[in-house]
Amino acid sequence: MGKSEERNLNSELNDQQPAIRNRETRMPFETTGEAHISPISIRPEMRIKTLADEDIEKIHQATLTVLEQTGVKFPSETALHILAEGGADVDFKTEIVKIQPDLLMKTLAKAPAEFVMGSRGSQQLDMNLDGTQIYCGTAGTGTETVGLETRKRRPSVKEDIGMMALISDYLSSISFYWPMVAARDCPPQIIALHELEAAFGHTEKHVHIVSCVDRKSAQYAVEMVAVIAGSKERIKARPPLSLIASPISPLNHDSGVLEAALVFAAAGLPVGFAAMPVLGTTAPASIAGALVQGNAEILSSICLLQLAYPGSPAFYPLFSAMINPFTGGISVSNATRYLFYAATVQLGHYYHLPVMSGYGGSDATDPKGWNVGKDDAIDAFFGCAAGPDMAPGLGLLEGYTLLYPEKLLLDDEIYQSLKFMTGEFHTGDETLALDEIMQVGPGGHFLDRDYTIRNVRNLWQAGISHQWSAQEQDFCDPQEAAIEKTRWILKNHKPKSLEEKQVVELGKIVRTAEKVLLD
Repeated sequence: MGKSEERNLNSELNDQQPAIRNRETRMPFETTGEAHISPISIRPEMRIKTLADEDIEKIHQATLTVLEQTGVKFPSETALHILAEGGADVDFKTEIVKIQPDLLMKTLAKAPAEFVMGSRGSQQLDMNLDGTQIYCGTAGTGTETVGLETRKRRPSVKEDIGMMALISDYLSSISFYWPMVAARDCPPQIIALHELEAAFGHTEKHVHIVSCVDRKSAQYAVEMVAVIAGSKERIKARPPLSLIASPISPLNHDSGVLEAALVFAAAGLPVGFAAMPVLGTTAPASIAGALVQGNAEILSSICLLQLAYPGSPAFYPLFSAMINPFTGGISVSNATRYLFYAATVQLGHYYHLPVMSGYGGSDATDPKGWNVGKDDAIDAFFGCAAGPDMAPGLGLLEGYTLLYPEKLLLDDEIYQSLKFMTGEFHTGDETLALDEIMQVGPGGHFLDRDYTIRNVRNLWQAGISHQWSAQEQDFCDPQEAAIEKTRWILKNHKPKSLEEKQVVELGKIVRTAEKVLLD
């Protein structure tokens, strides 16, 4: 094939495939004009198991021993009375609760194995947690942001939450939005309500919240959900908000978080008690030991919820880190997490609960580093191949504390590659291309074939990594391309707006909470 033929073919391909362009000459990007989600479906032959059935049983039996003989601390009068009335062994003086195996398994059986996490918009945005798909979402909750334009590091603010919610609304890789940073410009007592106001206002997708850490703020959050959903029946059928509550390892709960979780459960909103054992500090320096401890913390929490509100939706989030033996700090991106997260999936599914497992995350401080790609890509593939129901983790650095806005686009690139790799592998007549091969024959080429023109665009996944610069006759720098696309999304994507009366009502709730909680 001559050079002129090759140039003509390249021109024809370029004419048929939209390209990312820079602000001067390279726009626009493709957009559907509305939010959509594209969860991952892992082919059965690609799923992995890191633990044998007997290993899971050993962890389960060890967990039962911890809960029955050592117990877990519940520093809440409300929780203690619920557990005591349910038949647990409660010491009201020490606030230690010991749960018998029969009681635990009886209460766990009341938790639904499948349920829906709804959106505030179309049902096409709902997450159906039935074990067939993996829904990924953003990481939370960072404390600092690198400005998109200033490139300077600063404390995160409420505006950052809305900005990243809008970007998440655009990206099909994001099925749910966990506010990625804290609204540090808002009073701590009502920070959760400001975060919800920003999130609901900029994305239709399901929202997770972790900053509701007391009963009052949870009650106001439920009021906000009522404004979004419109009725109690709608909340229970398609809950647009869920709570991630965190025990305090080892084997301890937070009083305010327990109260908040009970408020959410009473309203029919899903709750996940996210145990976060750190190997070597708040958990044994052992993957199996950390699994036992984290499992005990989560199951004791679900026992409480099911005793209080039988059948309330609960999910199983178990995350991990380990001590840096050289500094004493916490390391998120270490090799232990790959096995830990895969085992988490098996363990949560052993109890027939939807599982939220870790995805990505790096200790690095800059998105360009080699270690960021390793951490996010290997962890993502291994974790997803285990088959969790939900996997947050996209978008943050420095152990989930630092936000570069464009990092979410880089993680989306990894997600799209992962989705392509784990999707269906077709071997039909069209894809086998037997006629093509026979027609071209020995010594020919496929460059000028209609089959090539028709199919190469589907095989070539340009994304951020391979954005072509006509001026430089080379691919753009991926981070620069991600920054440009981030700017374009913020300028052009228009999330479905809340109704004006909803905006007004949400504002009233936040202002009322300010008056009550800040006095």
